[in-house]
Parts: sequence; C-alpha cells; structure tokens
Amino acid sequence: MAAEPYNPSPIGNPSLLARRNWLQTRLVIFIGKHTPKCREMVRFLSKSMDEPMPLIMRFRKRLHFLICCWCQRYEEQLHYLRKTAAEYPDHVPQSSGSVSGELKERWKETLRRRV
Repeated sequence: MAAEPYNPSPIGNPSLLARRNWLQTRLVIFIGKHTPKCREMVRFLSKSMDEPMPLIMRFRKRLHFLICCWCQRYEEQLHYLRKTAAEYPDHVPQSSGSVSGELKERWKETLRRRV
C-alpha cells in the first residue's frame, strides 16, 4: 500500500490556522511569506537557548507558531531538555575528550544557575 501524501488539512495540521477556510488559507500564505521558514526557525530557536532573541524575531516566532505546530513543539522540547539536564548536572556523560573538563564545568554551572 502506498504511503499517504502530505495533507495540510486541519486533521494533519492541528495549528491554530490550519487552512480551514478561504480566509485562513490567505492568512497562512501571508504569514508564511513574512516569517522564517521552519528550517530557519529551528536554527533561531536553538540559538535562543544561549542568547536572548531580538523583539522582532520573537514577534515573527509567535506568528510562525500560528501556522506551524511542529516548530512550537520543537521549542517545547528544547525547554524540556534544558530543564531536565539542569536537574541532573552531575549525570552529564563523560565526553570522548573533545570537550575540556573546564568547559563542561562551565556548562554545568550555567545549567545550575538557570534553574
């Protein structure tokens, strides 16, 4: 049996704006043209874990989340991983030597401070 093709319907995309009618389809197209693509959004979300995101980028992120539940879930997963890693800083596995002990200690201290 062939795999089902991608379907951007409300069932396939539970985002707030999921092309349910003509107006929402137009809004999705407009927002899609004025916000970063998912690939760029992932990069921005990952980078925002280390440094604050500029105000305009936070606004664009919120707009993007209206049409893309997957990027929003990715951000939630990043926050969950950070929180979980901060709860267990002593269980950070030993590296294969590519990261110095001093750097690992700085990372652990940063995680402790953020929780």
